[in-house]
Amino acid sequence: MSIRRLLLLVCVGAAVSACGEEAASTNDYEQTVVQDRVQRDMRMREKESVVPPDRRDAFRGLNFYDVDLTYRYVVPLRRSSTPDTVMIAESTGGLRPQVRVGRVTVPLPGGEEELVVFRGESDNPRGRLWIPFADSTNEHATYKGGRYVDLEPTDTDSVVVDFNRAYNPTCAYNPDFACPLPPPENRIDAPIPAGEKTPSFEG
Repeated sequence: MSIRRLLLLVCVGAAVSACGEEAASTNDYEQTVVQDRVQRDMRMREKESVVPPDRRDAFRGLNFYDVDLTYRYVVPLRRSSTPDTVMIAESTGGLRPQVRVGRVTVPLPGGEEELVVFRGESDNPRGRLWIPFADSTNEHATYKGGRYVDLEPTDTDSVVVDFNRAYNPTCAYNPDFACPLPPPENRIDAPIPAGEKTPSFEG
């Protein structure tokens, strides 16, 4: 989905009232995701953007799959009794330390997948948890190096894994950045047609 269509959806969604509590909740969720996508696209166009100056004029915007609640999950986080620090390969050939905090099992349409959850070594112990993952959409529809999804905490031991909010690593826009690559455990054979696609550049 192009950013132009996203803007249209925001305007249309604001003018349409949902029928019933469940429909309203779903509509609110979709509109929130769309608005966040629009804001992300706008940040990519700013002077301080990660898009390098020599590519900024060629940048034609972000692309996304349609929002699909099928790819939003609330699942238990099975925390490791003793989280360990591992070295993850980077896009530029280096290694990045990440704390392996546990695992989640995600019931994808094609079958369950167990994924490793990480926290950056320098992050606060209660800070961001995330999953770097690769799937079969890489190369032809999404960034070849895989994508990331940040986890949302809940009031229980569960987390929200929302692939509608999956995003590209910085190196998808600027290859000079060193980005952690998905480890073998987080490589999924099935497609995850949700979240951010390959960005558009002219030429």
